[in-house]
Amino acid sequence: MAQLNLYVPNDVAERLKRDASQAGLSLSSYVLRKLDPNPSDAWPPGYFESVCGFFKEDISLPPDPPPDDIEDLD
Repeated sequence: MAQLNLYVPNDVAERLKRDASQAGLSLSSYVLRKLDPNPSDAWPPGYFESVCGFFKEDISLPPDPPPDDIEDLD
């Protein structure tokens, strides 16, 4: 992956940092989404619906076993 250095005015940088934080993204991820909102490596529309449609049986995980007894330290 290529690395780019951008020079932007301070107010733009602060706004991008704030917006990225509010979106729960790193600054790099946020800017990338702004530059390329439809990346070519995205899943095609309907992909998950078509793949998940092949599962006919229940694929849920079994329940967790009970925790082991803990030895009292006293």
